[in-house]
Amino acid sequence: MVSLPWYLLAFGIGLVILGFLLAGLPGSGGGGRPIHARMRDRDIIRELDRDRRMPPSSLVILAGFGCVLVSVVWRIARMFL
Repeated sequence: MVSLPWYLLAFGIGLVILGFLLAGLPGSGGGGRPIHARMRDRDIIRELDRDRRMPPSSLVILAGFGCVLVSVVWRIARMFL
């Protein structure tokens, strides 16, 4: 139980690194097709909706930062309690 915050910190750092590696892969939500004048309205709406979504790599990075935050708060709380 004493080492659990440290394992959580290591897991969070690993998730952040994994998220950045996933974000660097080609075709990982970075840029879709450019919108041009000859596109239909339906295609433009689909491209704009695709850009509005959060890519999975961002969710992995967010989960990693959450683990790191919980680990740090846990260790600070144990110092004062």
